[in-house]
Amino acid sequence: MDSSTVTARLVVHDGDNSHTVAVDHLPFTIGRQADRDLVLSNAQISRQHAVIHHDDEGYVIQDLGSRHGIVVNGIRRETARLQAGDRIQLGASGITLVFLLPQDHSSTRALLSRISSTPSGGTELEKLSLFLQAAQSFNSTRVLTDVLTTMLEYTLRLTGAERGFVFLGDNASSLALESGLSSDGQPLVDDSRISHSILRDAATSGQPYIIGDVSGEGQIIGTQSAVAHELRSVIAIPLRGRNSDRFFGVLYLDSRLRTSTLNRVGRDILNAIASEAANLLENARMVQAERAADLLRNELDIAANIQQSLIARETPSFPYARILARTAQCTEVGGDFYDIIPLGPNGSATNANADDAGFVAIVADVSGKGMSAALLAAIIQGMMYAQVKGCTTLTDAFATVNTFLCSRVSGQKYVTMLAVHFRPNGELEFVNGGHVPPFLVLEDGTTQAISDGDVPVGLIPGTQFHSIRLTVPPKARLVLLSDGITETEDANGNQFGPTRLPRELASDDPMHAVFAAMHHFSNGAPPHDDCTLLVIDRTA
Repeated sequence: MDSSTVTARLVVHDGDNSHTVAVDHLPFTIGRQADRDLVLSNAQISRQHAVIHHDDEGYVIQDLGSRHGIVVNGIRRETARLQAGDRIQLGASGITLVFLLPQDHSSTRALLSRISSTPSGGTELEKLSLFLQAAQSFNSTRVLTDVLTTMLEYTLRLTGAERGFVFLGDNASSLALESGLSSDGQPLVDDSRISHSILRDAATSGQPYIIGDVSGEGQIIGTQSAVAHELRSVIAIPLRGRNSDRFFGVLYLDSRLRTSTLNRVGRDILNAIASEAANLLENARMVQAERAADLLRNELDIAANIQQSLIARETPSFPYARILARTAQCTEVGGDFYDIIPLGPNGSATNANADDAGFVAIVADVSGKGMSAALLAAIIQGMMYAQVKGCTTLTDAFATVNTFLCSRVSGQKYVTMLAVHFRPNGELEFVNGGHVPPFLVLEDGTTQAISDGDVPVGLIPGTQFHSIRLTVPPKARLVLLSDGITETEDANGNQFGPTRLPRELASDDPMHAVFAAMHHFSNGAPPHDDCTLLVIDRTA
């Protein structure tokens, strides 16, 4: 390879930032280590993550045994041959690399060069140039039907065929007509008079069929359907992605008239057309997938905003207690939530002197992750708020949520939940439905877990929940947390665990201390589960 004539580039997209680097020497190394050609400072990227090299057929990216791997155009790969426009994701880092090449380095351009060097290649060169001009417009066309129609128009001009069709599907049995065009530009929606046997054979074998007069011998090659429909020439070429080798469909052309133009089109040129067609189809699918992903991301952003709005923007303050709370979600939306609900005397929500009855603090963790967990978390949070404000006891509130989940979700989802009624004199009552035990931290730093509790909410119909009562001494601390904290893992799969917490929980700034300790333990890797921490200090 002569690196002075061909220089690939990588466009690095990292969040809202992007920049371009030249792949100006090979091998080209990528990783977190300082001696890499492309250094990416992200905990999800290995020190020696991947390398790009070159062989007789072009560029290749290879995973160097990284922890989180590489994904090329949506498929996890150990090695992958790179083409212009390929998207490379490095593990779960959120960083995407787009591989770019000079325009004249594609395989089809190389074929163009070969054709132009032959004495008889002039006509094909001119028509193939038309196809390549069309290909440039395909990449900017965002409607699949337009892409296919334009592709057929130029292909018919190149081959001189009478009719062209594109059939799409995952295999021979699922092929369906997606686009059809006649040589005079008329759309075709009826595929009943084509050779379906040749179409199926091309899809099943994965090999191109170029038969009839296109052989140059002037003879009719007699498949039954070709003879029945008086077809003189038939071309059927499978469309497969360059990187994924995924089957997309078949490009089909035929003629009932003998055409000298079709005779002269070489097999290499026809295969090049099919290769470009598959590439353009793959690009269109990628655009559609990105559009769907953008829509999903937008929906997730809306859901995340709604979820955040359900959590009090400012933690309520009380003269007898200081409250700190934080949730760190592992996805855009999560199944963890916390809530602080002030109460009036005897649990009333309407009395102005709300401090007399204290407040209820809730920490909950819905099973699973993502949108379904977040939706159920919002429902449960609303149910608990309504019942607490309506003076329902905590045990009855848990029983109501349990009945709802068992009858409507039928065991597919459940929630571990801890609710504490904290009074101004330090007396508290709490109910634990299968949740991580809370911790009581005394003024001298002594820490103890309060392990009494019941089964998770929503698992067993008719569960009877019981409450636990105790008193938090002055200057003591009550800590509620979710299992995302205790189950944080290091690189070897070891869990953070509750035994590492006492020192952090007794810190002057427990919120910072706990999350910093988790970050250090996991070497900066993002959590695999939502993490929630709620701290209540009795100040009087």
